[in-house]
Parts: sequence; structure tokens; C-alpha cells
Amino acid sequence: MSSACTMISLPLAERAVCRRCLYRNAITGLRWSSTSSTTPSASPLLAKLKNDLKSAMRAKDTARLNVIRGTISEINRAASGSNPINTDMQVLALLRKRKGASEQAKKEAEDAKRDDLAEKEAKEIVVLDELTSSVQLMTPVEMRKIVRARLESLRSSTSGELKPGPVLKELLKPGGDLADKPLDKKVLAELVREELLSNHSNTTS
Repeated sequence: MSSACTMISLPLAERAVCRRCLYRNAITGLRWSSTSSTTPSASPLLAKLKNDLKSAMRAKDTARLNVIRGTISEINRAASGSNPINTDMQVLALLRKRKGASEQAKKEAEDAKRDDLAEKEAKEIVVLDELTSSVQLMTPVEMRKIVRARLESLRSSTSGELKPGPVLKELLKPGGDLADKPLDKKVLAELVREELLSNHSNTTS
């Protein structure tokens, strides 16, 4: 029998793919196209996931492997859709979503008296917390300074009362002051409301 890799047909790709190569690609994780407009450097967190995967494989860290493989799998699936995951904030949102699912699974396992499953989820939550904490978010002070500057600009060029929604859209739009910045959007929204209310109070007092 030939020692060559077994080939399987993938109709969607209209080409044969080596089973062994498929397995190797699943293990090594992210693959970046040289012609892609988005490079790995666009998201340090993506690069960290890839490096951590290798370390986890060497250490045989099951919890870390489960988290990183699952996350990379979701990123790869999103790459072929209309909303690819390219930035730290997109990866961070994905990790937080996975943490929520793990916390729910842990609770269900505890309710079912499945200590083994609860422990598995608890270990994965620790990994998810570590990964999410590796992203340095902008501080409220940093965001407030940018928000105030943008509000001043908008007031000088716009007539009428400014609303939180349009201001947020202006800040976060492609090319905006805070586009793709590592920040908590809930905190940003609250800062925008505070600054708008503060200015309204000052002008009416």
C-alpha cells in the first residue's frame, strides 16, 4: 500500500485535501493569507493565541488547549463570512462570550452533581480570564479626553442638540477617533452621556 497521504474530496473547495494536513492545520491553528488585507499584526491577541497554542501543546495543558482551539476554530469560521474577526476587541468579545457559556455550563454541571464537568469548566474559565486580561483597555481618563475633544469639534460644526447615539457612531466609525481602539463600549457610552449632560447643565445654569 502506498505511504502517500490519503486524499478526500471537498466539493466546496473543488480540490483534494490531505487528511493529515487537515489535522495538522487544525492543531497549528491560524493560517494567514499573504494576499489578505488584514495581517496578524492587526491583533496582538491573535498572535498570542497562536503562540499559546504551541506552548499548551508542549505542556499538554488540556484546559488551555480546549479554549484556544475552540477560539481559533470560531475565528477561522468567521473568516469566510461577512464579519471576520481581525481586531483585539473582536477577539476579546469572542472570549467573553465563551466565558459566559462556560460559566453557564459550570452551573449546570454543579446542579447535576457532575463535579468532573464543573471542574473542567472552572479550569477553562481561568484560562479565559487570563486571555481577556492580557488586553490593555483604554482608561476612562484617556477616553474622556478624546470624547471632550470630539464634542467640541461637533458643537462648532453642528447646529442643534447632540445625542449620545450619533456621537458614539462618530467616535467609532471607520477612521473615527476611537475606531478599533481597545476599549469598553459600555464605559465609553456612559462617558459620552456624562459629558453631554455636563455641558447641558453648564449651558442652562
